Amino acid sequence: MANRPEKFISCDWGTTNFRLRVVDGDTLAVITELRSGTGIRQLDADFRESGKGSRFDYFADYLSKQLDQLPGEYQYLPVVASGMASSSIGMKELPYARLPFGAAGTSLLSKWCEMENRRLLLVSGVLGNGDIMRGEEVQAMGLAREMEQDGVLILPGTHAKHLTYRESYFTDFTTHMTGELFDVLVKNSILSGSVAAGSFNELERAAFLEGVDTGKTGKLSSSLFRVRVGQVIGKRPPSENYYYLSGLLIGEELRHLSRADGTIYLAASGPTHELYRLALDRLMDGGLVKIFSEQVVDRALHFAHQTLLHQHG
Repeated sequence: MANRPEKFISCDWGTTNFRLRVVDGDTLAVITELRSGTGIRQLDADFRESGKGSRFDYFADYLSKQLDQLPGEYQYLPVVASGMASSSIGMKELPYARLPFGAAGTSLLSKWCEMENRRLLLVSGVLGNGDIMRGEEVQAMGLAREMEQDGVLILPGTHAKHLTYRESYFTDFTTHMTGELFDVLVKNSILSGSVAAGSFNELERAAFLEGVDTGKTGKLSSSLFRVRVGQVIGKRPPSENYYYLSGLLIGEELRHLSRADGTIYLAASGPTHELYRLALDRLMDGGLVKIFSEQVVDRALHFAHQTLLHQHG
């Protein structure tokens, strides 16, 4: 890629998390990294409570303070930020781009913002057919170069995305609130006393797959209370119930993929990588599944950020 920066800063700013990575322009390797739990939602609440200044200045001040924590030689590199930073509760709202989009990302919307001698390229989201996303489109853009066949790209998360991929372009997508629903049920429902996170051993694995099998029937509402029954009547331990509930929700989310055309691509990291892999193995019945490693997923985001930075000078 001609005229690419020797180094740049990749900023992934989501609803609940914030991450800065200094990236080498040639290898896309991470040189240094900074994380915090101050996502867009928390900073928006802090801004509203403060009643001070402009929204952009408030968020820019937080971002600058994080950049100041990086080693001195990296603090003023160009920054590319995707995720919720360009939303209505972020630092500056940008309009949604329209489908389709591909690996080049030329249809995505970006805007340079100046903040105290620093340059920030803010990336907007995408509007679909009755759906929206911010952040996932950049991840998908970077992964498109790894996708050789038509199919569906699965991006698990709080609000999981399923993106339809046809002839080198993402043409449609749907959002599944699997992660948020799991969190609500575990913390704020009658099921909360019946579940507890624990090690993922053989018994938990079996409980998870049982949940996947139940979830694929499409009877989610009438199956949820089985978590409570499993503890009260069946004396199932909370850790097994925890993974049964996870399998139930993931199985319900993925059940339609058994009828999908083409390859199913999975891009996940952390514990969800193993859970979604197991669920797809259970559901696809020999269907074509390609699972991206966590390293490929990380490099995809860096590649997309580098591409957008190059496009916008």
